[in-house]
Amino acid sequence: MAYERLYILVEGDDDKRFFEKILTPLFEGKYDQVKVWKYAQQKKEKVSQFLKSIKGMNADYIYVSDIDQEPCVTARKQYIQSKFKEIDKDRIIVVIREIESWYLAVLDDKSSKRLGIRYSNTTDNVTKEQFNDLIPRK
Repeated sequence: MAYERLYILVEGDDDKRFFEKILTPLFEGKYDQVKVWKYAQQKKEKVSQFLKSIKGMNADYIYVSDIDQEPCVTARKQYIQSKFKEIDKDRIIVVIREIESWYLAVLDDKSSKRLGIRYSNTTDNVTKEQFNDLIPRK
């Protein structure tokens, strides 16, 4: 039986924490190894080389990206493919807005009050900066 690997390529620290704590455990039954790797601070060439090495190992991967200023998911995927020729568009997951909004999406009214955060029915437009502004200062 082959050794199965999954690489999850994420933008930053918040994304890495989210995927390591919440989603990685969901994949551990299917894969022998699940690794989360931050690409945002890496040079384009290093990301390209990493994608090539993943393909060379015949491993699976998911490339996670915020939609940022693109008008739609398709446009964002096309932009990423223009940067990384070796990426498979079906391996790109585009997060509408930013992943920080996912943290708030799980809060109900009671949890929001306990944390001192205003409750919202939708978190689709929450940016990283808005999320960080909600965190109490020490």
